[in-house]
Amino acid sequence: MQQKYPILALILTTMGLAGCSNTVNQAQNLDYVQDGQRIGYQDQNDMYQEKLVYDINASGLAPKGQVNVWAEKLVNELVLQNDALRPDQPLLITTPVLSDDFNQTNELAFQLQQSLQAAFHAHEFNLVDLNVANSLRATDHGELILSRNWELLPTDLPVSHVLVSTLSFTNEGVSFNGRVVDVTNNRVVSAVQSFVAGQSLSGYVLPANKVQTRGGIIYRTENTKESRYTVLGDEQ
Repeated sequence: MQQKYPILALILTTMGLAGCSNTVNQAQNLDYVQDGQRIGYQDQNDMYQEKLVYDINASGLAPKGQVNVWAEKLVNELVLQNDALRPDQPLLITTPVLSDDFNQTNELAFQLQQSLQAAFHAHEFNLVDLNVANSLRATDHGELILSRNWELLPTDLPVSHVLVSTLSFTNEGVSFNGRVVDVTNNRVVSAVQSFVAGQSLSGYVLPANKVQTRGGIIYRTENTKESRYTVLGDEQ
């Protein structure tokens, strides 16, 4: 009988310690096995102990194309040359037009306009989107709110500055001239000029050919150096 007491005491002590362990570790059911090693909820490497942070270097940015990088360089210089526009003043990005015809534009200009908006927003400027209509349109093609129909767009936007720009195509590439203008007095508060070789915009422009159509007229030349780059898909 005397030999049974130590065994009974050991059993009771073990049960007591187990009960205390269950009391302390309320999240024991979150333990898991990794690479043959049991990981507890208080482990330093446990996923439940890590802070929810967003590391831009680890996550990465969205992929960027040629026009996106070009727009960022343009905006960087516009910000550098800026002598009056404050980040809190409304800024409108207009569509680049052709230098020889302010009523004409193309697909490259449309894409560049969108990229310029993103680049300016990265610098925390107060942008205004003119193409957001007054109301949402539910159509068979989807729920639409962007529009280029002036009748659907607001007419009382609080805009004080606009970015106006032109594109010019040569036999070597594309020239860009842009300036931020104060619409209250037409004063230029910042300006940038840039030239990009056509090969750097291979996804957007086509090299000079012997036969081209511009303005509905067919042009033919044996010397392609006298011709110019054209926008991919341009009907001119």
